[in-house]
Amino acid sequence: MSLNRKSLIVALTLTVTGVFATGIRSAEMSERVEKNAKNLDWLVEHPTIQKLLELHNQERARVGLSPSKLNPEMCLAAQKHAVWMAETGWFSHSGLPYRENIFMGVTTPEAATNGWIWSPAHHGNMLSGSEVGFGYMVLNGRYCWCSVMQ
Repeated sequence: MSLNRKSLIVALTLTVTGVFATGIRSAEMSERVEKNAKNLDWLVEHPTIQKLLELHNQERARVGLSPSKLNPEMCLAAQKHAVWMAETGWFSHSGLPYRENIFMGVTTPEAATNGWIWSPAHHGNMLSGSEVGFGYMVLNGRYCWCSVMQ
């Protein structure tokens, strides 16, 4: 296993969705998330969230599984956790009642998804369940990704 791949796997610890907001304070993003929690179109229709869903379902199709359905409430939960990780700098699981993959540092949906695919435990999470939610946050150059499955 290459050093880069080992580093990538070490950086993992379980699930992703998102809003790109470089330079915005996390408290401001948290307020926006709460204010807009009733209508989640802003989140589930975001191009990055849609890309994460597409990549997630491509991997499921590759192994013969049906696509996961995007769950808006799960996206909101994942988004809140991604915001928290970006604000605090802590790389930690949320304690949400879902299987969860998290990632910090990579800058694209493809890199986050590939990292989860390379890790057997995270890959297993991706292949489980029928519903998924994604979240991500960029704060001061720190990228935080979260995906949740049930």
